[in-house]
Amino acid sequence: MTKPAVGEGRRLIRRRVVRGAVVGGAVGAVWPLGGVIGLVPPELVEPFERWWWLGVSVLLGCSAVGTWIGMQVGRTDGIREAALEPGEAVLSAYAVRPPVVDGRPTRPTELDRFELRLTNRGLQLWDGPGRLWSHPWSEVRLTTVKGSLLLVHHGDQEIAELLPVPETIGWDALLLGARRMRAASARSR
Repeated sequence: MTKPAVGEGRRLIRRRVVRGAVVGGAVGAVWPLGGVIGLVPPELVEPFERWWWLGVSVLLGCSAVGTWIGMQVGRTDGIREAALEPGEAVLSAYAVRPPVVDGRPTRPTELDRFELRLTNRGLQLWDGPGRLWSHPWSEVRLTTVKGSLLLVHHGDQEIAELLPVPETIGWDALLLGARRMRAASARSR
């Protein structure tokens, strides 16, 4: 896979935004219908037939919110994909959260904000659509503290402390993959 040119990168982002908007709008439109169809007894449906406009407005509102959320997710995904170097591919991605950001503790509900991406060339940490850092496998080392806190080292410096989201997953697969990628990058030099 080659790195897209500037125009191609913009098209990739635009396609992801449109795809996210369509999927989000569809899910937003179907979500209230799924809840109403299964939950409302038939004897209560008849009085609501007079207020059909209320149901349509709820449906449109949910669809608009779903469209907006889908656009945001698609934009973030498109930016992350467009930032890959030529020949670089994402092997896996983990939802993570630092214990402290800007002097305040992060909450487990901050699911989609931070993402740790493992590529065939290195390790990347993203904060929404912004890449915080990217380092090749030969320069990073990963360790865990008490099995839940992941420490990322670049040379002698610790560059990140990360918790998994959800908190129940472990880092075993990530550590194993990082060791293999680091060994492969050392052999290729």
